[in-house]
Amino acid sequence: NCHTNQTNKSTFTQADLDFARKVFPGLRSIVGHNLIDPLQLSVAKPFFMTMLREPIARVISHYQDSVLRGNNQVSFEETLRRSENLKNLQTQLIGGESNLDKAKRALERCAFVGLTEKFDLSLRVLNGLSPWKLNLDYGRKIVARNNKVKEAIERDSRMLELAREYNKLDLALYRFAVDEIFPRLCEKACVNPADKNPSYQSYTHEALLKFQLGRLYNRLYRQLCKVHYRNDPRPLLGNTAQDVFAPLLEKLPNRS
Repeated sequence: NCHTNQTNKSTFTQADLDFARKVFPGLRSIVGHNLIDPLQLSVAKPFFMTMLREPIARVISHYQDSVLRGNNQVSFEETLRRSENLKNLQTQLIGGESNLDKAKRALERCAFVGLTEKFDLSLRVLNGLSPWKLNLDYGRKIVARNNKVKEAIERDSRMLELAREYNKLDLALYRFAVDEIFPRLCEKACVNPADKNPSYQSYTHEALLKFQLGRLYNRLYRQLCKVHYRNDPRPLLGNTAQDVFAPLLEKLPNRS
C-alpha cells in the first residue's frame, strides 16, 4: 500500500501514480488526503473505495484536532469561515469541485462506500465486496486526549447551525450515501444491517508486523519523493492537523 501523503504535494496526479508504481513494484492500493477526484486516475481493473463521515461530526472533530495537535488558537466560528478543511470537504475531494451531482456520480462508480458511523458494519460489507482476501482487524491510532472542545461546540446551537450552513453539499452527499448507496452495497454483499455485527477492533501481532513494515517502506518512499519532487512547484500538503486542504482546494472551480 502506498500512502500518497508521502509526496507532500497538494494533489496526486497520474504522473505521481506512475512514479509510485516504480517504487512499489507490487503496488496493490493507494490511500491519501491529496487524492482529489481519484476516479480520473488510469488504473487497470480499479476497485475504488471511500469512507464518508457525518459532516457536522467531521467538521467538529477536525477543528478539535487542529486545536489539540495543530496549535490552532482561533475560534471555531472564525476557523469555519476561513478554513477549507471545514467547508464541504468531502464533496470537493470526491468530486474534484463543489459539485454535488458530480460527487454523487463518483460515489455511484465506487465499488465500496462505507460510513464512519457504521464502521464495523462497513468493514463487513467491504469484506463481502472485495475481490481480495482482507485482514480487517484494526486498532485506533489517533484518539483525542479529551473532548472538551467538541462538547463545547455541540452545546452551542448557533455554531451547529453555522456548520450546517457551510456544509450543505456534504450533508446532501452524506444523506445520498446513507439512503441510497450504502443500502444497495449491503444488499450486494449479502449483509443485513439489522443483524448483530462483530467488531473488528482487535489488532493481531501479524497485522502489527505488516503495518510496521508498510510504514517503514512508505518512509523510504517519502525520502525518495523529497528528491524526486525537489523542483516541483505544487503547494506542499502539510500537516493534517493544520489547514492541510487549503492548497488543494484554492484553485478548484465552483467553490461554495
